[in-house]
Amino acid sequence: MLTPQRTDARRNREIILRAADEAFAQGSEVVPIEEIARRAGLGRATVYRHFSDRYALATTVAAHRLETLKCIVGTAERDRRTFRDLLHVVLREQVARRPLVNLIRELPEHEQRRFADSLIAVLAPAFRRAQAEEELRGDIEPADLVLVLEMIEGALSSKLVPADDEAAIRKLIAVSLDGLYPRPESPA
Repeated sequence: MLTPQRTDARRNREIILRAADEAFAQGSEVVPIEEIARRAGLGRATVYRHFSDRYALATTVAAHRLETLKCIVGTAERDRRTFRDLLHVVLREQVARRPLVNLIRELPEHEQRRFADSLIAVLAPAFRRAQAEEELRGDIEPADLVLVLEMIEGALSSKLVPADDEAAIRKLIAVSLDGLYPRPESPA
């Protein structure tokens, strides 16, 4: 039988996750565990008690980000968010969270695939709804969204599109999204 986690242990875990989430949203370099511990106001050993390494921490933060996205997708229709709005959120996260993306990309391929599949599963209902409303092209599948993510990743990884060049990033995302939508002169 599992023992419930002590209140202070749960609190420490949440503090670590918040500090890591903030660290993974700054700059492009991966922040060491020691720095995350410092930002959390905890010792390095406390972080390691909760997360065996930076990959365990990154995958937990990524799972939390997916849960947040799931909530956003779940309320999208009520909040009148289009699929384009949702995908824009995902692509902005990809750009803004370079350290987290870089850590996930260091994982074995099957782990990367698992995250990609989870992301697609979260977006698929909104994708299908947008297709049914002829908002999206009919010749694409939810799995094709990985291609869009990889195009953005390729551009960002090339160093030719600096992550701090806001105009270039906006254009990159807009052009990538435009490819998912039918041209006005062509049927959906």
